[in-house]
Amino acid sequence: MKRLVAGTMALLLASAIDAAAQSGGTYTGFLTGHLGAVTGGDVSDARGTLGASVSVHDLSGWGAEIDFGRTADARSGRQILDVTSYMVNAVWVRPDGFIRPFGSGGAGILQVNGCDSPCGVRARTYDFGISAGGGAYVALSDIAALRGDLRYFWSSADHVDLRRPDNFNYWRLSVGVTYMWTLVP
Repeated sequence: MKRLVAGTMALLLASAIDAAAQSGGTYTGFLTGHLGAVTGGDVSDARGTLGASVSVHDLSGWGAEIDFGRTADARSGRQILDVTSYMVNAVWVRPDGFIRPFGSGGAGILQVNGCDSPCGVRARTYDFGISAGGGAYVALSDIAALRGDLRYFWSSADHVDLRRPDNFNYWRLSVGVTYMWTLVP
């Protein structure tokens, strides 16, 4: 019985080592701090925004990204809104070169705080949202780049009691500084 258990354990460990060797590869990471403006859609006047994103890509250029953005005092009709986006995106970026175009799309949460002007009691909502967009990295060196980005954000929320637009949407145009690194297992 002990030999059977020992043989099974050895077989499992050997197969786990083979699987780890097959999944190994080089990955590239991008950490970006960005600033820009939100405009269009349900946003009446362009407003400043800031945020950050981090993504990791394999050798083919495909990867995943976590993106965060924050805009304060955006006007939507009579409402003054603070909008925060928390998105998880699938991303493709050209793996090498001086100019590296990319595209992204994903889903997450749009947090919208606000009320009619003049503001009495502020309302806060957390709605399912989607985003899609693209842009390009301009590599300055092996570890630094500039990023230009245009993304569309949309939420299917319906908040009649807040008199907020249904299907709230807007565009975000941003530029940022990117730190790039390589992970070699």
